[in-house]
Amino acid sequence: MELIKILVICLLTAFLAVLLKQQKSEYALAVSLAGGAIVLLLVLKNIFVPLLRLRDALTEAGIRADAFGVALKALGIGYITGFIADACRDNGQAALAAKAEFAGKCAVFLLAIPYLLAILDLAVGLIR
Repeated sequence: MELIKILVICLLTAFLAVLLKQQKSEYALAVSLAGGAIVLLLVLKNIFVPLLRLRDALTEAGIRADAFGVALKALGIGYITGFIADACRDNGQAALAAKAEFAGKCAVFLLAIPYLLAILDLAVGLIR
């Protein structure tokens, strides 16, 4: 099962990072980032085909696929931002982690602006 492989990679990466942090702390960050990148790629590889099927099903049902794409982008931004913020925190950079999270929240808000404007136009149209 792919989940078991991913969890084992997480445990091995954490173990190696802890060992390296005691001896060569500068390598611990590299190991953590590499392990995280491997896990991210494995997850993306496994989720890609089901997401394409879901997009196709939504399109066939007459639901706009662009809204689905925006939701996926927001989800991706959230996960990548969390990954980077956790890496910053693991290396004692809590302030930098907070700034990364703020940047991610702003990016998601920017994605939502066209939809917020459409809702505002609809509400103004209903009032008139």
